Amino acid sequence: MALEGKARAKFLVDAERCIECNACVTACKNENEVPWGINRRRVVTIGDGKPGERSISVACMHCSDAPCMAVCPVDVFYQTEDGIVLHSKDLCIGCGYCFYACPFGAPQFPQAGNFGSRGKMDKCTFCAGG
Repeated sequence: MALEGKARAKFLVDAERCIECNACVTACKNENEVPWGINRRRVVTIGDGKPGERSISVACMHCSDAPCMAVCPVDVFYQTEDGIVLHSKDLCIGCGYCFYACPFGAPQFPQAGNFGSRGKMDKCTFCAGG
């Protein structure tokens, strides 16, 4: 899907104001009823302990050419007209290809079960439901 000539929605994070409190992570979990063991957002610290250290809140970047979409063997992912990358959780087979393809680590899998088993993938929906 091409969004030529259109602005894409993005999350704005002010790295100057982030104090690593994880309130963004907690708010996302509460608002979207995210299951235990899954974090759709996380706080990443760049240059930890060094001068100029910055922390930012990171989630799915809803890429225009999303690598997770390209590697999914069952076409779980789709892109809305607004450019939001969503997924059909019922179709997910839990292979994990999307997790390894995503440079941001956005796809998450619950670890409820035996070693190596995983459930259905979950990721940021840009608060568009899901």
